[in-house]
Amino acid sequence: MKKIRKILTLTLSVMIALSLAACASNKDTIKKETKITLTDQAGRKVSLDKPATKIVSSYYITTYACLSLELGDQIVGLEQKADTRPIYKMAKPELLQLPQVGSMKGLNLEAIAKLEPDLVLLPMKLKDNIDALTDLGISVLVVNPESHEELVEMLELIGKATGKQNQSKELTDYYEKQINIIKEYSTAKQTVYIGSNSSYLETAPTGMYQSKLIETAGGVNAAKDIEGDYWTAVSYETLLQLNPEVIIVPSGATYSVQDILNDTQLTSLTAIKNKTVYQMPKGIEEWDSPIPSGILGTMWLTSILHENDYPFDNFVKDVSSFYKTFYKFDIDQSLIIK
Repeated sequence: MKKIRKILTLTLSVMIALSLAACASNKDTIKKETKITLTDQAGRKVSLDKPATKIVSSYYITTYACLSLELGDQIVGLEQKADTRPIYKMAKPELLQLPQVGSMKGLNLEAIAKLEPDLVLLPMKLKDNIDALTDLGISVLVVNPESHEELVEMLELIGKATGKQNQSKELTDYYEKQINIIKEYSTAKQTVYIGSNSSYLETAPTGMYQSKLIETAGGVNAAKDIEGDYWTAVSYETLLQLNPEVIIVPSGATYSVQDILNDTQLTSLTAIKNKTVYQMPKGIEEWDSPIPSGILGTMWLTSILHENDYPFDNFVKDVSSFYKTFYKFDIDQSLIIK
């Protein structure tokens, strides 16, 4: 009888041990399944035990991205001069009350550490702060959205890091859908010149995002033969030689359409003669930049270059739908101008 009890006790002990081992194995499996591993735009491997829920965004473009991916409530700190970004007040006014942790000139690492974030979103230009942040045990995701492709990749990375893959896919799918629609419009090409924010005697050479925006909208960048990837100064003589059919004033320009029309040195330009000088809408976002709403800049220019195919009234409706869908607020349509 004692021998039987010993056998039963031993059997029970083995079963308990096996059960505990199975539980431990299941926990390890679950942990492996929830662990997030990705490669950021600096080529770094980033690992998170779970989707980030406390985010510090040190760059206005990543803050815009968070808003478009329904992450506004999960931002605990953001870049300086937040009050200069109209979209924050429209979509998430609470952002203006959050701690501001730095700018492209530098970060306040102590302020970031106090916020105890799960993730810091960092632009490539601030990559020198990576080691200091990771030494504090803070995960860092570096982004570099300098082109349409890199913008899409950034949205996918942030979506994966925060468990918002569905939202990022919906947004990037919208991009692709709109681009495919635009490709079906008239193939007649007009030459388009875009000025910089500070001067209309600076323009976007072939390597800039703005050049791609013009091409995607069905235009030809008047400065396509100028090499470079940053705003390039041009003389009056060069601008007259380029002779664009359309001139675009960007959202954040310090000058106006009227300033260009009134410039007596430009009266021979085709765009001046035809009064085809247009101002991108102010007071919303910088649609000529690689930001989540950048597709609207392409659509805006498409409505100007191909107004018969894509009337401006249709564009206004699309803008309203975009902000309602991705930013969850109703845009003031009076801001949408050309």
